[in-house]
Amino acid sequence: MVWFWAACWLLVSGLASFATWTYLRGLRGDAGPDAGPFPPVLVLLPIRALDEAEVGDARACLVALQVQDYPGPWRCVLAFEDGRDLAFPVASAADPARFSVLMAGPGQGRSQKVQNLLVALATRRAEETVVVTLDVDTRPPPSWLTELTRPLRAGKAEIAGGYRWMLPEDLPSRLAAIADRAPATFARPRFLNLLWGGSTAITAKALAALPIETVWQGAMSDCLSLTRAAHRAGMPPWTPRRVLVPSPVRHTWRSLFAFARRQLLLTRIYAPLAWACLGVGLVLPVIAVAWLGVAALRGDLVAIAALAAGIALQQGRASMRAEIARRVLPPADAAAVISALPGDRLLMPVAHLAQLGIFLASALGKEVRWRGRRYAIEAPDATAILAEDQARG
Repeated sequence: MVWFWAACWLLVSGLASFATWTYLRGLRGDAGPDAGPFPPVLVLLPIRALDEAEVGDARACLVALQVQDYPGPWRCVLAFEDGRDLAFPVASAADPARFSVLMAGPGQGRSQKVQNLLVALATRRAEETVVVTLDVDTRPPPSWLTELTRPLRAGKAEIAGGYRWMLPEDLPSRLAAIADRAPATFARPRFLNLLWGGSTAITAKALAALPIETVWQGAMSDCLSLTRAAHRAGMPPWTPRRVLVPSPVRHTWRSLFAFARRQLLLTRIYAPLAWACLGVGLVLPVIAVAWLGVAALRGDLVAIAALAAGIALQQGRASMRAEIARRVLPPADAAAVISALPGDRLLMPVAHLAQLGIFLASALGKEVRWRGRRYAIEAPDATAILAEDQARG
């Protein structure tokens, strides 16, 4: 059994290391000249701020959007539920030549984010052949819009999706960031790609073929419902490796559990194969290390060697991810990631165990809390709003 668990431990660790190395290696060929074309782009930015920190996030996001280097025309629709939102004054002060504000009204049978996106999408003009979604708690670097749309403009795909790079502000967020770097830097075949709504681009052709209004009609998750529809339509998403968007995060232990469980529960409902694969990747190493640890204490040389090799691979992945951050993130954010690396190396096992516990919690239930509301996800295309559990300004 020692050989079996040693093989399991090294197989999972080796696969994760190879995928991370492949991601890093692929960055060398991703930043060549971009000759266009550069068609008009519509950016959809749903907003719901519940405290002053989130208002600050919205302000920083709009500042970052102002300096995008995309050579073609683009505009952004800021979509709120109503004018009571705390971030509404910030949005109202944005440059009207670039930003417009609309009120989507309350969602019925879908999440408020999806409601905001649907109403904003209805403003698309015929010449806007690319639609992009963005999350308001991100700080997209100047090259974000150009790099995200590049695969679509080059004819490589009809849908492309980047991912976030969490920048933690506290210990719970730091554990979340460490765990989140694995999917962020895991190179995989397109048929396994999942979209993240904080950085997604889709062509007008794909919007019509899906069609997106039907896909989002009763959805809780904009990105996972779009992922599901895209794969079924034979349009697997492209993942541009340079689109890792800085995303400041702050959590209490309670909010961390709620956030992570919601993400994993949504994955279970919309992408059960991906959820199951993640479970294998979380459970197998823990069982293997426990078994090998006992054998190592008894002096088993195979167990000792396997544990040492697995730990070396784990630490190698941490170094590779720091190098990815250096190549992709803005210099100040990359420097923060690299300076935190020694502590992150020690916290990696803790983050893994925390993620495993939350994964097991996501196996049960259909209710989630998100942006001040409670929802029940009856099916991928059927969402019920149960209650509003937080007062708004």
